[in-house]
Amino acid sequence: MAKNASPSESARPGPARSLDLERVVDTAVALLDEGGSSALSVRAVAGRLGIQPNAIYTYVADRAALERAVVERVLSLADVGLLAGPARSWRRRLTDYASALRGVLLDHPGAAVLFMSAPMDGPSALFVGEGLVGLFMDAGLSPDDASRATYTVIVHVLGSVALEVAETDGRPPLAPESDRARDRYALLTQVPADVFPLSAATARTAAEWVTTAQFAWDLGLLLDGVAARAKARRRE
Repeated sequence: MAKNASPSESARPGPARSLDLERVVDTAVALLDEGGSSALSVRAVAGRLGIQPNAIYTYVADRAALERAVVERVLSLADVGLLAGPARSWRRRLTDYASALRGVLLDHPGAAVLFMSAPMDGPSALFVGEGLVGLFMDAGLSPDDASRATYTVIVHVLGSVALEVAETDGRPPLAPESDRARDRYALLTQVPADVFPLSAATARTAAEWVTTAQFAWDLGLLLDGVAARAKARRRE
């Protein structure tokens, strides 16, 4: 028969998982997923980890640095490799990546809001920027125009997601887009047609602004412009 452990031995905890930046950021993302953008704070992260808030500053200088790390983490979840691959057209590569990034942001809507306030300047952001500029140069744009097109695509993805999330509680999973479009339509039908006839007439279309179909339509129009710009450059 095994010897009974002494009280001190039975109470001794096992090896604790060491705290590091990755764990801090994982916790921050989890808080955002659970409570939306207002749930994030250095104190909340520390409380979830069971440590004093000052201990967090070993890994991030302040809340702004924490938000920047969250943005970097969420951005890294979209496969930047989708931007590469000469076997696929530049348009297909861009569409695949933009759709993947939108999906990641909608999976983490609380974190998506931070993209409006925290800079994207980490390694993942740099790889995305490099990949987008290279892709648009493959499309036939000059380096400067490729840089401008890169910014345009980023604004489109982040802006469309921000507007979608603004109509929710910011916690995943978001309601199906068909439900959100239905709710938008119910509100838009209340617009007085005698005052806003055009808005009333297009209410059904406006209700679909928060859908994948609208995102794809916008992106396609943007890429049509890129293709036209590249064609004009080839004629010069």
